[in-house]
Parts: sequence; structure tokens; C-alpha cells
Amino acid sequence: MTTTIKLKWLLALVMIFGGFTIYKIFEGLVHNPAYQEYEWVFKIISEFGLFISVIVSAGYFHHWFIAAEEHKEAEISLRETLSKYVDGVLMNSVKRGFLGITNKEFDFSQIMHGLKPGDYVYWLITFDPRFKNKSRELENAIKTGVHFRMLILKADCRSGELRAAETNGFNPHEFNEYSKLFKVSLEDVISRIDDTITGSLGVFVYDGLPSLPLFIIIRKESRKVEVYNSFYLTEPVSKMPYLHWETEFKSGNQELFESDHWNMSELFLDYFKKRWDMEKEQLYAAENQDVQPEDFIHAPAAAREKCAELFIGM
Repeated sequence: MTTTIKLKWLLALVMIFGGFTIYKIFEGLVHNPAYQEYEWVFKIISEFGLFISVIVSAGYFHHWFIAAEEHKEAEISLRETLSKYVDGVLMNSVKRGFLGITNKEFDFSQIMHGLKPGDYVYWLITFDPRFKNKSRELENAIKTGVHFRMLILKADCRSGELRAAETNGFNPHEFNEYSKLFKVSLEDVISRIDDTITGSLGVFVYDGLPSLPLFIIIRKESRKVEVYNSFYLTEPVSKMPYLHWETEFKSGNQELFESDHWNMSELFLDYFKKRWDMEKEQLYAAENQDVQPEDFIHAPAAAREKCAELFIGM
């Protein structure tokens, strides 16, 4: 409680008890025959003291017991009104799960610090040149019990060459070198994850369409799906702002396009699952032909099957 609030409380108590004291003193003088000629003056002062005491008491009663509820109701009403307004202006943004746009490029560190044990993170990306300096944060998150599933672009593939051609500040050689470095950085993290770690990391290296940068968080505690997505334009994705979406986690398969209430987060999640399953099918096909797959890396080493699976339910 601040000094100002304490002084307000003290002033209110002085006025309540002071007013009542004045009322009692001058009420007694009103009925005293010795001061009969001043009876009307004492009556006014007495009534004024009672008025001050009652008014201040009523005001504080209203403030603490009635105004607080009115404030909550007004806040709820304002939130609902704003939601309807924003939803109308931004074309069903609330209904679709839109939360906003990041102020700057994607803040990997802030996201890592907000993860909790049991959370799952899905990341679809070509590469992120900043990751070399952020890999320790990924490692620490895994060691605290977070599970990561990543799809990263394969070096020296046709998709990478095309993406490099349309990206400012990159040529195909530089683009490939960054792709290789990204994978090496992940392998370095994997080398420090042993079988006692509760978290996990599964990484497929794809050579298909990059599609869009996608970062999905499935939060175990709140049962929320939080999504950040951007676009592959002429600027490197590491400099791009991200759109932010959120929805309730729904377990099981659902037909997303049959309802008027679909949410963008669900569509992004469904897309990642589709891409992941495609890579997993190629992995199993290679294993059936006794070919050692090089496009799947994981940790811990003893949890290979687990690392190839996505989150099923809570």
C-alpha cells in the first residue's frame, strides 16, 4: 500500500469519526439549557458533523463493495465491445484466432524463456542465420523438458536455390552455407543431449517447398495452441515480422473445412502435421530398403521413435 493510499485512508477515518464526534458533542449542547440561545447554531454544526460522517462512510462502502463489481462488469462489457469492433474491422480476426503482429522480427529468446516442461514446439523454417548464437537456449529448453519437432531445408536442393535468388543479400552459395551451418548447429545441440534428459528433439531435413515460416507452441498447462507465422518475401525471414495466432488445443482428427468456426491456428497445425507425416513416410520407406537415412536427426539417441512422433493429446 503506497503512502498516498494510506493518507487517503487516514483522512477518511478522521472525517468519519471526527464528523460523528462533532455530531455527538454539539447534539449534547443543543439540549443544554445553558446554551439555549445558541441552539440553532449547535444544531447546524451537529447535523453537519453527522452528514460528513455518513457521506464519507457511504462513499467508502460504495468504493470497496459496489464500485469494484461495477468496474469488473464495465471491463467485461468494454472487452466484449472491443472484441466485436476489432473482429468486424479485421474481418473475423477474433473468431479466426488473430492476436496481432510482432513489433519487430521474431524474438526467439523471449519465446524460449516462456516455455515450460511438457510443452511441444513445431518449427518449419529454411534456416535462421541467428540460430548459431541462440542454440544454447534451445538446448536448455530441451533439458527442462520441452519437446521440439523441426523441419529445416536441405542444403544444395533446388528449393534453396530458388529461394536464394529471390532473397536480398544472399546468393545460392551463401544460402547453402547457412543451411549447412543451421544443421551443424542442431547436431551440436544433439551431441549434448543424453538419455537422462526429459525433453526431446526431432529434425527432418526436407527438400520440398519452404511454404512459409511457421513456429507452433502447444502449451501443456493452458491447453493452448500458439502460432507465429511469417512469409517468404524479398527480405530474409530473420528480419520479418510475424503474425500471432492462438486457439484452444483440440485432440483428435477434425475436418477443419466443414465448420464455420475454424481457426487459423488449427489450419497451421494441420499443415505442419501433413508435412511431418510426409517426411516420416520417406524415412520409413528408406529404412524398409535398408538405407540409412541422413535426413532425420534426433535426441536423445535412445528415443528415436518418440522423436519421430508429434504430440497426440494431453
